[in-house]
Amino acid sequence: MVIKFLVASLISLLSVKFAETQTRDERLFNVFSIVKFPNEGCNTTDNTYGVCYSPTECLSLGGSSRGSCASGFGVCCSFTGSCGGSTSLNNTYFTSSDGSSSPCSFSVCRSSSDICQIRLGFDTFDISQPSTVTLADTNPNTRGQCQSAQFNAASDGPAPPTICGKNSGFHMYLEAKETCNTLTFTWTASESQTWNIHIMQIECDEPWKPQSGCLQYFTGTTGTINSYNFDESHHLANQQYRNCIRTELGYCSISFTEIESDGFQISSIAPSTTVLTGDLCTTDYVIIPGGGATPGQPTSSDRYCGNHMEVYTSDPQPSSGAGTTVFTNKMPFQLGFVTDDTEVDTTPAAELTKGFSIFYSQTAC
Repeated sequence: MVIKFLVASLISLLSVKFAETQTRDERLFNVFSIVKFPNEGCNTTDNTYGVCYSPTECLSLGGSSRGSCASGFGVCCSFTGSCGGSTSLNNTYFTSSDGSSSPCSFSVCRSSSDICQIRLGFDTFDISQPSTVTLADTNPNTRGQCQSAQFNAASDGPAPPTICGKNSGFHMYLEAKETCNTLTFTWTASESQTWNIHIMQIECDEPWKPQSGCLQYFTGTTGTINSYNFDESHHLANQQYRNCIRTELGYCSISFTEIESDGFQISSIAPSTTVLTGDLCTTDYVIIPGGGATPGQPTSSDRYCGNHMEVYTSDPQPSSGAGTTVFTNKMPFQLGFVTDDTEVDTTPAAELTKGFSIFYSQTAC
């Protein structure tokens, strides 16, 4: 009887010791081996975007560690792709190199089934300029067309326009395709073609994503919207897209003003001072839905073109020489842009095709 009691006591004591050891080991294992954190966006040490992963995950995904995240438990992992590559990871960069050759394509596949949009941020975008010839040089006129180099992006919505020239600092939104969105550069020019495009994938339930159909999307109560390639003074042909502005909380109307004396030159024959609006803007023009001299007082048409952006009740009218502010309270706030595939030249003048640089400012309710 005494022996049985001693054996039972020994078994009980060993069981307690095993449980204590197991609990201690689990605590150690949990602290040092099972540190979990969300794979969220992060800023790298070279001021670009990455994704927070463990060092092992970053290496296995083909990324490079550039800084820490998750209180030091993770690394900010940077991803870069080039011609012929593809990605299904957020915050990837599509970058040119000295060895890039035309055509150069890159595939962007959804990281998950709940990705609805893709934002392309043109950190660097400097490819050949559009044609600048006039009818005196060629017939038909190709001015504004991207003939020497082109960038095209596939979207599940309306096809984005072909763009070229210098567009660093611009961006472009795409509707995510169930297959993959293809980004393609093609060129015949001998000069260098340079780009570095940040690719952000946006989930369908993100409250800050733009509505479908917006090629560019702006936030904040004030900002500036430029036509593509504005800094090089040549707008692009065959453009048809919408710039959307988020309506900020407590704001009910918005104003648009050309930002400088020559910040609006669309579809007008120089050196004429005629401002065209409404139905006279038939080829190249800006669209401001519900635009007028005051919010809630729209004119008969929402099209604006000519040497300046101005509001008039009848067409045509002489330009004031400085432009006027256009107001609207029609939501969502938008500024559209349309150009055709050719320009009109007369002797000796040629149609102005610089494009626009427009400052917007929202007004509180």
